[in-house]
Amino acid sequence: MAKVVSIEIGYSFIKLCEMDYKVKTPRVYRFAMVPTPLNVIEDGYLKESAGLRTAIKEALYRNKIKTKRAVFTVASSKIINREVMLPPVKPNMMESMIKANLKDYFPIDLSDHEISHVVLETFKDGDNAGKSRVLLVAAEKGLIASYEALAQSCGLMLVDLDYVGNSIYQAVKKEANKIPSMILKIEESQTIITVVKDNNMMLQRSINYGIEDAIHEVAANPAFDVIEDKDAWELIKRRSCIKVALDSDTRVVEPDLEQDDDMEIAQARINVTRALAPLINSISRVVDFYNSRNPEPIEQVYLMGMGGDMSGLNKLLTNELGIKTNVFRKLEGIVWHPTMGDGDLFNYVACIGATMAPVSFISSEKQQKIKKESNSNSLAVLLGIFFVAASAALAANGYMTYQSALEEQKRLQGLESTYLPAEQIYLRYNAVTTLYQDVLMGHLMTNRPNDNILNFLSELEQKLPADVAVLEFSSNDDQAALRMQVADKNTAAGIIQNLREFASLQYVALSSMQEIEDEETDDPDEAEYRRYVEFIVICTYYPNGYLPGQEPTAQVGADVQTAAESQQAEGQVE
Repeated sequence: MAKVVSIEIGYSFIKLCEMDYKVKTPRVYRFAMVPTPLNVIEDGYLKESAGLRTAIKEALYRNKIKTKRAVFTVASSKIINREVMLPPVKPNMMESMIKANLKDYFPIDLSDHEISHVVLETFKDGDNAGKSRVLLVAAEKGLIASYEALAQSCGLMLVDLDYVGNSIYQAVKKEANKIPSMILKIEESQTIITVVKDNNMMLQRSINYGIEDAIHEVAANPAFDVIEDKDAWELIKRRSCIKVALDSDTRVVEPDLEQDDDMEIAQARINVTRALAPLINSISRVVDFYNSRNPEPIEQVYLMGMGGDMSGLNKLLTNELGIKTNVFRKLEGIVWHPTMGDGDLFNYVACIGATMAPVSFISSEKQQKIKKESNSNSLAVLLGIFFVAASAALAANGYMTYQSALEEQKRLQGLESTYLPAEQIYLRYNAVTTLYQDVLMGHLMTNRPNDNILNFLSELEQKLPADVAVLEFSSNDDQAALRMQVADKNTAAGIIQNLREFASLQYVALSSMQEIEDEETDDPDEAEYRRYVEFIVICTYYPNGYLPGQEPTAQVGADVQTAAESQQAEGQVE
């Protein structure tokens, strides 16, 4: 039974599966996922990169994947597709009919494209009996060539090239019998939406939103205490960094079980959730589009890709879409090797589907050439096995073990020398970060709440009306108490409102107020009374001597910009 290694190269991760090729019940023997080197892929096109070759070779080596036959599945906006209805025709004549009418299907020049097709549904009765609903797919030859070159540089033989949309459909079409189901493959910057029913693909859309903005928000928010995107992603997988709804108007079906440590964490989770709003709104529009054109609405949603790894995303989608959303964890008709466990199946659906019925962008001429090379290689392998077996009888087993260990030692020494400069930079970074935190903490410990008293007195002098009498003034570390005298209550209310607008005060509270009458003459016959109002207000300074908008962050190790603003605020107080 022929095996292949199926590979999907994304912006963040490379996913590999060693499994059976084009069989009814395929078996997955091994799988692996490794980080994608930076700047090696752009809209599906692969750039010439030694780092990418090394990453794939090391993944194959470390996971003991020895097969040399490779299948790639590709996601790219350069791959164009269109659904058409073909009249009754024999399967072996369908390709000829498509090529003869290609200009009617795609009104553009496709001379530099490879064309393939997938039969989505063949109608058995009704007005369309015998007709077939077919998905036509066209990929640029330059895109295909980039994967052929990569396979060759990795020592692999490219036997097929599939489109991610078809890979997903082939893998999941048996999961939905009579119930319309939506499959969401959410990656870093792209989401592929597939609706299946009765083993047929009813709709497929690609949207240019993923979880990239949410990852950036987690990395940028000091409440989560991470610096780089890769650390943010590891945190997102471990704990829920999002709420279960975009806003309070959402009807919550799946409750939020995550307990926020403080208000800062709660607000940070709200911000991360809002970063997912464009993605959720785009998915919701596709749901509305499908439901408005079909009598049976979508009843279940499955989540896969990086979205399946994002903690809490399935609850958020359940509440916002109003449809139960689950992480994709099983595939009908797929056998996993017993020694490998279930793994994170939702990450490998496209790899698995690419081996079942790929659209095959490889031209028929190249396929014939590959078949001949495969037969030649099989003969060469058999001869090689014979001679190796004969040689092994004469060679010492210990020598082979020694050679293998020596090669591994050289490889590890090369890796050590490569990463040594990075280790030095990391150690210097840790030293500077520790020094900065110590200096910032020392600076914050010198501040007192009543450092703002000078600002407060200055504002009193500038903003307090001349007809207000300040009878008493007292102050401690946190607050100042003022007893004042004014003509009436309206004036007193205006003074309190004025104090609440002082930049140097955080809170202003009224302690007491009373109206007083005093005689202004000693002659009882000519007695006149003066009425006035006395009141006491308690004014709380801004903490640590910082004005509004300039408070230092409570998180030690906050960014340099906040520290600079804090220094400026201190200078204003002094």
